[in-house]
Amino acid sequence: MPLYSYKALNQKGQVIEDTIQATNKKDAATILTGNNLKVLTIKNLEGGIIIGGGISVSEKANFCRFMAMMLRSGLPLPEAVEIIRRESKNRHMQKILADVSFQTRKGRNLSSVLAQYKNDFDPVFLTIVTAGEQSGTLEKSFDYLAKQLLASYEFSQKVKGALMYPMVIVGAMIGEGLLMMFFILPRLSSVFLSLNIELPFATRLILNAGKFIGDNTLLVVGMSFLVFILTAFIFINPSARRKVILAISKFPAISKMMKEIDIARFARTLSILLKSGVPIIQSLDVSANSLAQPKWQVAAKTFSPRVAKGESLSDVLLDEKIKFPVVLAQSIRTGEETGSMDTVLEELAEFYEKEVDYSLKRITSIIEPVLMLVIGVAVGVMVILMVTPIYSIVGGLDKAL
Repeated sequence: MPLYSYKALNQKGQVIEDTIQATNKKDAATILTGNNLKVLTIKNLEGGIIIGGGISVSEKANFCRFMAMMLRSGLPLPEAVEIIRRESKNRHMQKILADVSFQTRKGRNLSSVLAQYKNDFDPVFLTIVTAGEQSGTLEKSFDYLAKQLLASYEFSQKVKGALMYPMVIVGAMIGEGLLMMFFILPRLSSVFLSLNIELPFATRLILNAGKFIGDNTLLVVGMSFLVFILTAFIFINPSARRKVILAISKFPAISKMMKEIDIARFARTLSILLKSGVPIIQSLDVSANSLAQPKWQVAAKTFSPRVAKGESLSDVLLDEKIKFPVVLAQSIRTGEETGSMDTVLEELAEFYEKEVDYSLKRITSIIEPVLMLVIGVAVGVMVILMVTPIYSIVGGLDKAL
């Protein structure tokens, strides 16, 4: 049933802002009028097209931080959610929070309402909220989530920042290549080929390619767009993305960094789940899904059944078939013996995140000179491509004279 937000006047003349579920606006107005309210405005929270809809990691972190603060101060859950909804600038977030506010007023659990939005809230988020509700420590769960989300956000920003320079350079090279291919080369080809003089094979090949592009611009643009769509599909489709990750991970430097990212993510996820009071079997199942590398994800799926049979997690990790780092297993063994596994895992996550940062700096320090060399070669090739036809034409004219 659609959800509507409304403003209305009560019998005391006070303005009330709230949400209501009804089949349509007319029914919503009828229900409000029946409750002795004078309707001022009614808006459909599910209507309209939301461009770029979604909730960013930073928005979710802020939501968790404010929820923890308001619940700690004794504010009822529906009221806390409603306050955050009014302050939010994200329409998609507003719609979700309005639904949460309405359904929690009707007696539903927060976790069951959020579970309806699995595209916005991952299993880790939902598991921690559920654990907080069951243990009566929801404000602590939101505190843990806020810290975990902020740490993930900072980590992803470091990765993006380190890759920004190479991406800008590659983007500029692609843009320059497209400019040459669609605007400059076709015009040069039409001039040079019309002179009917003998040209070197390489020059003739390039000019014919330019002529083809000029004569079939729409076809080439369509093919280029198709390549773009296929590339985008690779990153969107999980199966194709896994194959790309598998191929990329074979490079030694990339492989090392991806392992560090996976370990950091696994350790942080498991740490936050254990801190929130989630049983270790369930925590291991959820944490396994945080791994990006397929072989590690498959191996991690075996952790919870083996731990359930009585094996320690450190012994499972030391199994030669699993190939997880020995330092991870040894650190977890220390945590198991001292009863502080959540703290040890958090420290491990911080350690590996720093290692990823160092790895990124090393890789970018190598990429920068390589890119400069590639740019130099590309510029040199372009100059040769432009100058060679001119020399060929001049030579042909000399022979003709």
